[in-house]
Amino acid sequence: MVSRRTVLSGGLVASAAAALAACSPSDSGSSAKKGSGSDAGALKFRIWDSTAKAAYEESLKKFTEESGIKVEVEVVPWDDYWTKLPLDLSDGASDSAPDVFWLNSASFTQFQQAGALVDISEKLGGSVKDWEKAVVDLYTRDGSLWGVPQVWDSIALFYNKNLTDAAGVDPTTLAFDPTAGSDALRDAATALTKDGVFGFNAACDRQSIIGPFLSSNGAEWQDANDMYAFDSEQGVQVFSYLAALVNELKVAPSAADTNTNGDFARDLFIQGKLGLFQSGPFSLKTIHDSVDGAFEWAIAPMVAGPKGAKSLVHGVVAAGNAKREDQDSVVKLLEWLGSKEGQLPLGEQGISFPGHVDAQQSFVDFWKEQGVDVEQFIEAAKNPGPADTGAKSLAGLNAVMPVFQEIFVGNLSAEEGVKKAQEEGNAAMA
Repeated sequence: MVSRRTVLSGGLVASAAAALAACSPSDSGSSAKKGSGSDAGALKFRIWDSTAKAAYEESLKKFTEESGIKVEVEVVPWDDYWTKLPLDLSDGASDSAPDVFWLNSASFTQFQQAGALVDISEKLGGSVKDWEKAVVDLYTRDGSLWGVPQVWDSIALFYNKNLTDAAGVDPTTLAFDPTAGSDALRDAATALTKDGVFGFNAACDRQSIIGPFLSSNGAEWQDANDMYAFDSEQGVQVFSYLAALVNELKVAPSAADTNTNGDFARDLFIQGKLGLFQSGPFSLKTIHDSVDGAFEWAIAPMVAGPKGAKSLVHGVVAAGNAKREDQDSVVKLLEWLGSKEGQLPLGEQGISFPGHVDAQQSFVDFWKEQGVDVEQFIEAAKNPGPADTGAKSLAGLNAVMPVFQEIFVGNLSAEEGVKKAQEEGNAAMA
């Protein structure tokens, strides 16, 4: 298992890149180039994370045995990925272009609109029913699906059982209501906050905190035209509520720390200094290995709001290069990458939840062997909130996230900050 910042996103939790889905860049990994030890006759499958490479190579070995088609797994690290891919796809038939490649939901629309992607609904429509619906929905546009779901994550609540038991907190029933004088989350976070321990990780985190809280309070994120629509009564309520947890109640770590270090809250949890940590399966490996029996921890449902609990679900797909000459081989590779058999190594090696529904148990079993029940993440994926969409969503995120950080640190009121963020974000996407 690897962190979200290696598999699904690639940026700091508090940054815009963390909102991509799908999910710090790989600390290792290099681009394989034709003529430098690679097979010139092989299809090229490009990913951005070196830790997933071994799982794919195991999978593709069997694909080659059955199809006779060789595949080279090429790793282009995240910092270079989104610069190199558009250049390579501008001439999709060139030797430098990949045949199949990873995409995230905040970036796929620009390639789809440019006609660079294979229409999955047209080529593999019969397989759609086998894939995680929330991820299928993320990559469906103009009536078609534009990528084969590979890995995904959702949000739940890690809790320190030693701390919650001592404070009399039931982490399985936590909810928030910005219009109430208090609520279960504020009460629990207050009870947990003492002796250098914080209660809850209210932070400027698009995937784990902002998105779920907005959706759970009935606020929109984007409208039908892919423009931001969070400047609403419900949206302002959420940012005011979260900022108050940090700056007024002081039951959450300082935004001066969490804004600059996306792992700050997770590290506090590992140190036994945070009772409730809302996050995704991307945190599992680090928490499991780092806590190493120092205290008992488990996973509960994410915090619910007036509209229920609405997780963000982020996913990565394998997209096909529509400009490659050998489309038959490209489609065969996509079909394999979308099959249960093709995805089992991703779960069995603990990389992430596989996109094929019938392969997901392999990831559950991996963590069951470690003594961890991850079923809450599967439950969370059944009722997702909206993720980022649109060809310019990355530009929008780069504009809004710094403004959100100012709200969390207390430099802007929720009313001022939400309005400013929406205006600047929409201007960036116009």
